[in-house]
Amino acid sequence: MIHLLRRYLSLVIPGGLLILFALLSLLSDGYFGGADNISHYLISRYAFSYPHLFLSAWGRPLYTLVSAPFAQFGLQGAKMLNVILGISTAWLVFRIAQLLGIKPAPAAFILVCFTPLYFLMLPTALTEILFGFVIILAIFLFLKEDYLASAIVFSFLPFARTEGYILLPVFLAALLWARQFRAIPFLATGIVVFTIAGSFYYRDILWLIDLFPYPVNYTHPIYNKAGSLLHFLASRNETLGLPLEILFVAGVAAMVRDWFSSVRVILHRVHLLSVLVLGPFLLYLAFHSVLFWKAMGGSMGIERVLAGVMPLAALVALKGFGEVIALAGPNRYIRGFVIALFLVVIVIIPFKNNRIPYPLSPEEQTIREAAAWIKKSPYSGRLILYTDNNVPYYLGADPYRKNPASCYLFGDAKYLDTIPAGTVLIWDAHFGTNESKIPVDSLLGNLHQRVVRYFRPAEPWITFGGGLYDCYITVTTPPGIIYDNYAIRDSLSEAIDAGESLTVICTNNFENAGDVPGPAAWIADTVHRGKRALKMDGATEFSPGVCQPVSALQLKGDRPQLRVSLYLNNPARSAGSAHSTGSEHSAGSAHSAGSAHSAGSKTLLVISFEHNNKPYSYTSLNLNDTKGRAGKWDRIVLRAPVPSFFSPKDLLKVYIWNPDKQLFYVDDLKVDLIN
Repeated sequence: MIHLLRRYLSLVIPGGLLILFALLSLLSDGYFGGADNISHYLISRYAFSYPHLFLSAWGRPLYTLVSAPFAQFGLQGAKMLNVILGISTAWLVFRIAQLLGIKPAPAAFILVCFTPLYFLMLPTALTEILFGFVIILAIFLFLKEDYLASAIVFSFLPFARTEGYILLPVFLAALLWARQFRAIPFLATGIVVFTIAGSFYYRDILWLIDLFPYPVNYTHPIYNKAGSLLHFLASRNETLGLPLEILFVAGVAAMVRDWFSSVRVILHRVHLLSVLVLGPFLLYLAFHSVLFWKAMGGSMGIERVLAGVMPLAALVALKGFGEVIALAGPNRYIRGFVIALFLVVIVIIPFKNNRIPYPLSPEEQTIREAAAWIKKSPYSGRLILYTDNNVPYYLGADPYRKNPASCYLFGDAKYLDTIPAGTVLIWDAHFGTNESKIPVDSLLGNLHQRVVRYFRPAEPWITFGGGLYDCYITVTTPPGIIYDNYAIRDSLSEAIDAGESLTVICTNNFENAGDVPGPAAWIADTVHRGKRALKMDGATEFSPGVCQPVSALQLKGDRPQLRVSLYLNNPARSAGSAHSTGSEHSAGSAHSAGSAHSAGSKTLLVISFEHNNKPYSYTSLNLNDTKGRAGKWDRIVLRAPVPSFFSPKDLLKVYIWNPDKQLFYVDDLKVDLIN
């Protein structure tokens, strides 16, 4: 039985992995990598209906061509393509290991599929898995001495991901080194094929250059933040994992040793491994490191791009695995223990470090809720504009259909006034603010838009650009009808808060004499509700608030939070900024959130947990950074997790600190415990 199992090991293992990852894909609501999954899926799903999508430079023509049949079965179909390609890649790495004499070759299946980053990327609709498959297939064909087929396969690499262009010279060098001059012209096959195909549609023979999807000679207007040159190396624990990192270093060390071997077979193999595997991996890593370091090409430093070369790293690590096993000595029990230890730890790490099955992100969950609401609302069937590509997916709508269009991607605040009356717009703080260039204040302040629904994640979520994530659904109104969208938003936000399970700690509407420090702190002609509000000025450095022992908190849930809400009227506050996520602000960490103080004055809303009068959890929000409306009442929210206490006598303090003695008004202060 054992002999039979060993004989068919190369079939049993990939079969088991196929079942495992298919189940993970089917059981996961979410998908690693965010909305790009949906963007690629939509292109592939509708490519047969709109053939020009096969030539989408951003969609990657080779990926679209291969994935389009699978995408007809839905997103799960597109994800299953990557599962099949990923496991096929692992099988090819296993075969390459056999050809290069690297042992134990069957471990290749585990080292490839359970590399932390690759594990997460398998059940996705992203392009990195196809990119890695093409590289590994080309290397396999090269080692089988089918150089012509290898060159043709590698020539299509740039159409799986555009980084393939930088690896073409490496493969050219490999063919020159192998003296396979006849195969060299075939490295242009992919470029020639897609140039000809695209020139008929775009009427431009240089369309691959003219429509290149990433900035080359200019700085991206949004993704232009330079990072550390060592960013990707610093994230190696998330991409490669410590066990594989150890094996990778051991593999590189073994390769250096083999370079000085006098045995021709060993020397030849290490040459092949260096040129075809380690070289491309290091070049790819260096390329993305420099892009992020210099803020070039729209690089955001997203670690997932390395998934395309993780199989190369796994192959080097496999060589290191053999060296580590050899160091264990000749005793087969010790060697077996070392093998089992590494493989078990490598398999466990991705499950331990991630929520499996993979969940929807707070942003995706929020957009799904918004789309579900639309489908059941009176606005179902209307033309829908959106800023996040998840919207048509969750609506089940065709985003490419014209005449009549059911929905389409909308961008740029300057076109808000051109939207026909009755049209629905679904705006989100991530893509709406950044890629669609619609700051929330442009939306809420537009005279032709009326907010009809407001959504936000269950817990505060910081999105790209540093603002809080939320989502608005607006309807375009006829001329002459004007709504106060800020007031509508605050009302909808209060309704959401009212639905949370909470215990009221403090409510202060500043109506009674004991609610304020003295009569001078009252104001009657500027109130949100009732007859009076709190006036803070040079005489009030600290507002009324909460100061109580933490033992009084009625904690119930696993992740309790404090929520402070109030209405603020600042006559001198600044107008909204392009990066504001609205006048309602909150924070969700025990460190300062949203309190990056401006160059001017500051006024802090504070939640502090203190032991012996020393804060150990301090969350603050600079009210001057909330970018509300001058002279108007805006709802402000600050959230903070309840930390572990040092002592039941520790104090919870909630207050407004006004060190610069600014003039502003506060009303309807509430402090709630959310369990």
